[in-house]
Amino acid sequence: MSRKVARNALWNVGGQVVSLGVGLVALPILLHALGAARLGVFTLALGLIGFSGLFDLGLSRALTQTVSSSLGQGRSRGQVAALVWRVIGLLAAFGMLWLVALWWAAPLLVDRLFSLSGEIARETIFGLRALALSIPFALAATGAMGTLEGLQQFRLLSLWRMPMSVLQFGLPVVVSLIHPDIGWVIAALAVTRVVWMLLWLTQLHRLLPREPGATSSRADLRHALHFGGWLSVSNLIGPLMVYADRFYLASLFPPAMVAYYTVPFDTAFRATSLPQTAMNALFPALAENQARSEVSTRLLALTHRALIVLALPPIVLTAVFAHSLLAHWLDTSFAVSATPVLQLLMIGIFLNSAARVPFTLLQAHGRADLTAKLHLIELPIFAALLVAGVHTFGITGAALAWTLRVALDTTLLYLAAWMLHRPQRGALASGAGLLGMVTAALLVAVYVLSAGAQWAFTGVIVLVCAIFALRLIHRGGMALARQSHHE
Repeated sequence: MSRKVARNALWNVGGQVVSLGVGLVALPILLHALGAARLGVFTLALGLIGFSGLFDLGLSRALTQTVSSSLGQGRSRGQVAALVWRVIGLLAAFGMLWLVALWWAAPLLVDRLFSLSGEIARETIFGLRALALSIPFALAATGAMGTLEGLQQFRLLSLWRMPMSVLQFGLPVVVSLIHPDIGWVIAALAVTRVVWMLLWLTQLHRLLPREPGATSSRADLRHALHFGGWLSVSNLIGPLMVYADRFYLASLFPPAMVAYYTVPFDTAFRATSLPQTAMNALFPALAENQARSEVSTRLLALTHRALIVLALPPIVLTAVFAHSLLAHWLDTSFAVSATPVLQLLMIGIFLNSAARVPFTLLQAHGRADLTAKLHLIELPIFAALLVAGVHTFGITGAALAWTLRVALDTTLLYLAAWMLHRPQRGALASGAGLLGMVTAALLVAVYVLSAGAQWAFTGVIVLVCAIFALRLIHRGGMALARQSHHE
């Protein structure tokens, strides 16, 4: 089972590498074509897309968990297919409601939240309404993707994500070069969401077609709705805590200044998202093996090791050399304002990656209610930290508030998982201790060491992680080779 998860994780990482490369190429082109202010609006539109976890009310994640656990319990594929297509229909219906809401709210968002006026305001309203039209298609696509993950079709998902990532960024880039109107650029982004839906529904119909006469179990539907209901609370608060800082900053500062925060934030997330992408393969495996505690323990131990060796090198390199990277990628003036933001965010992103381990374990066992309740506790704390941080330190204070909130979230999730999952306590405790030591080392590397010592320390970290990463990749490659031989 651990080899199967490693194989699926490798496919996930491969698809994400392509998406990362496309984004790194696209953002400088968009900056030069649109300017800092319009690029700031574009990143806010990406933030709205990030709220898809809110729009689907948790049902796509519920499909992953329900499909995995149902097939693991021996349910018929006909029953599972009936449930899946029923839920996707519900998602499309929810999408129509969100379409109307965003269409109506677009002028209010532009005027009162983004504080835009004149030509850029008119362009942004047009773009947001185009994005609204794509919501039903996007929600149907997320339901199909959640089901494919539940079927553990990570190879298929990865192979198709690669060309789709090129389209997702490539089409807005082409439009920006022809007509640098942010409204049309966002509209191009919306068109890609429709293409995503057509692709994933076609693949789902091929793998899990609706069987005549098969009906979904009411108990399974209730479970999916209950799980999704609690998950929708997390999916409301989670993205809110991820993206609220940029919208709060947009209400206080001009778009060009907001870009000093949003560009490092989005880039850092993409540059360090490979371990989190790989961890998506863990969720259906844990859901399928809820009754096999020894399998879950092995998976958790493997995940902690893989998380560190995959996440730490890009994070420490980006944090230590933040100014140089930003100056070469964008320009020196941009790097001056964005460097302290990026360094703080890298600490938070590492902790956020670590939090995915207990978060995934809890949700794979159906405890979406618990993760939602933890988010409810964290929300007012984050709001207070954000207001105080921005008031005291400006844009850098927002990065500090976000990182402190993530540290609290990681601590609470590990504590909750340790209390509820006795068989996995040893794996959770050792993993949390190791992650704590690595975080302390990261802080020392960024804020304590001199320039020469930073080079040496960073080199040692990268070398050690590379050795262990090669061992993990070798094991995954052997698993891929065996799969190809059997096929």
